[in-house]
Amino acid sequence: MVSIIVPVYNIERYLPQCMNSLFAQTAPDFEVILVDDGSTDGSAALCDQYAKQDARVQVIHKKNGGLSSARNAGLDAATRPYLLFLDGDDYLAPSAIQSLLEIASANADFDFIQFQYAETDGSWQADPAQAVEPRVCTDLYEMFRYLYQRGGVAASACTKLYRASLFEKMRFREGIAHEDEELITRLLPQCHCVIYTGLVLYGYVMRSGSIIHDQFNPHKLDALDIMDARADVLRKLGCGEFVQETRSRQFCTAAQLYCQARRSGAADMAKRLRAKLRALAREPKLRLSGQYRLLYRLTRLTGYALELYYCVRRFCGKS
Repeated sequence: MVSIIVPVYNIERYLPQCMNSLFAQTAPDFEVILVDDGSTDGSAALCDQYAKQDARVQVIHKKNGGLSSARNAGLDAATRPYLLFLDGDDYLAPSAIQSLLEIASANADFDFIQFQYAETDGSWQADPAQAVEPRVCTDLYEMFRYLYQRGGVAASACTKLYRASLFEKMRFREGIAHEDEELITRLLPQCHCVIYTGLVLYGYVMRSGSIIHDQFNPHKLDALDIMDARADVLRKLGCGEFVQETRSRQFCTAAQLYCQARRSGAADMAKRLRAKLRALAREPKLRLSGQYRLLYRLTRLTGYALELYYCVRRFCGKS
């Protein structure tokens, strides 16, 4: 019933926990598509070993192209009516597939089921007694409200069971960071019915070497472009409240990235971020508080505000 797409890149240490969580599933009707994205450690050999161990596992070996490229390769190979993305350094609760299929069987016409994750060092175990009544949503405005209220879990591609037909013409954008948020921005307007459940079914392993925790690099500015695209989508949908919320978050993100760029000596990136912040400061009534509210007001008044902001943060040991 479910195609589980698992991108793999140099995670030899973490992949066993991920795969053991799949082999321990209480519902056996799924296929696992391991996409080895050009690993240079022992991950590729591990993938082949799992394919020999269990007929439900297939392996794709490909040249390194990044997370989006690996997921897209998995989508091309998927054959089941439902899809689930699982990062190879994370893992599922033993009842995850069974719980999601039970919700799916009771709600035939849905686009995806949104579930919850637990941040963990790898020790998290799901509560087998958890029981939460799912909520059906057919209002696009409420879908975006949930996205803004819940943040990361709602923006993640991995915390959802999708109807495979959603991806007939949909793929992850390659060559960018924050690919999950970019996808969800395009995906939500295509949805007619989303089911929300409070079940915690996904163990999100926090590790310093993962992409999301890397230090500053130019691709982090992709987040600002994605927010621009989301603001355009929301404006066309008439969701002015969320346009303002998007611009407010964009201002905070740009301020953080500006300080990181300055600290890293990335002068061109800092210049681009300075221009973006000045443009955002012209937006009326952004919803900001604390240091960001002060920076917003000062940036509207003087061109020296950002330099002052950075110097003060450096002096306080925060940049």
